Amino acid sequence: MADMPESESFKKERNDAILRRRALVEAGCSTYILFATCQPAIRCLCCGMASWHPEDIRQKYCGFCHSWHSEESLQNSPTK
Repeated sequence: MADMPESESFKKERNDAILRRRALVEAGCSTYILFATCQPAIRCLCCGMASWHPEDIRQKYCGFCHSWHSEESLQNSPTK
């Protein structure tokens, strides 16, 4: 199945998430949080989406941003 063209608002949301990711990483902040309601989940702080899929949590992956979260920003944090 071919990929469907993205709407303009969807493109803007994804672009905004990219800009937030860049700002968070440059500031040395995490780009995600792990939490649990009825089961473990991961929330992307760049786009706001959450996933309860075990592989997304294990790999620290955001399906909306199509990006993996990295611990690198936390390791390079000026507060450490």
